[in-house]
Amino acid sequence: MGLLSGIGAFDGLTEAQFGRLESGGKLLEPKDGATLFDQGDPGDSVYAVIGGDGRVRVGVIDRRSKALMAEVFRTGDLFGEIAVIDDGTRTAQAVVQGRVRLFRIGADTFRGVLADTPALGVNLCRMLSARLRRTFEMVQDATFETLAVRLARQVLHLAEIDGRRTDQGIRLAGRFRQADLADLMGATPRSIITILNTWRATGLVAYDADRGKLTICREAEMRALVGHGDAG
Repeated sequence: MGLLSGIGAFDGLTEAQFGRLESGGKLLEPKDGATLFDQGDPGDSVYAVIGGDGRVRVGVIDRRSKALMAEVFRTGDLFGEIAVIDDGTRTAQAVVQGRVRLFRIGADTFRGVLADTPALGVNLCRMLSARLRRTFEMVQDATFETLAVRLARQVLHLAEIDGRRTDQGIRLAGRFRQADLADLMGATPRSIITILNTWRATGLVAYDADRGKLTICREAEMRALVGHGDAG
């Protein structure tokens, strides 16, 4: 099997099509904390996460260094496709957290395969539609919901895509310090600490601040709080 066979966006491609993608790419093993690209950079490639237990965080930082984390990508995911498809600039910054193995595919190669591979086009439409739905939900929450509800929904999302069940509950993969959790909503760490302290006091979550490990101890209650629009 090829390097890209585990990437969901490439499901249904032929060996020849995988060969074209891999011939126009490069294997990368970036260091923890490495910036792959910044917002506004040229869209010269797409990235596939092909291995490792780390993550790639994609988000934006404003002039006052306030951050918003838009998405977290793990093994099996493709990212960086927007600027390649529309031949524009990067919409966000991508930073590595932990150990990941990436395959970088040049823009010309990717667009060339996309042009004559209907299966890839269909897969990308589904992938982008799912991400657009999530973006709309985030905008809707930012307009109508409290910060606590927004945090609860983001934590549940992270648990669904990459959580691990333990004796305590569902533990989020990766490190999520207070500042990281604040970046999920573009909030301040102080406001997140207040919410976490409330949740910990009631046993809703367990949180190791030193290691950045968050565990949902009572998933049903967390979901109920989000559904009822009151996580405080």
